[in-house]
Amino acid sequence: MFEENPEYFLDKVVEKVKQERNQRKISQLKLANILNFSSPNYIAKIETRKHGVNYNLVHLCKIAKAFNMEVVDFLPKK
Repeated sequence: MFEENPEYFLDKVVEKVKQERNQRKISQLKLANILNFSSPNYIAKIETRKHGVNYNLVHLCKIAKAFNMEVVDFLPKK
């Protein structure tokens, strides 16, 4: 399923990161800082899914560490 539609897979990863970010009351700016960006614009672009910008594996590793989670927790289940 995900192999046939990678955009759907990426949408689900972004949704999960955003959900966890909101549950922890972490702003887009704070998440941007976790990823070594100085502006929340990059996170906003990822979360709106309109600019072809995505989290990469390094991003997910940093987010997982900051959220005390494992990278696999962000991946959708089939």
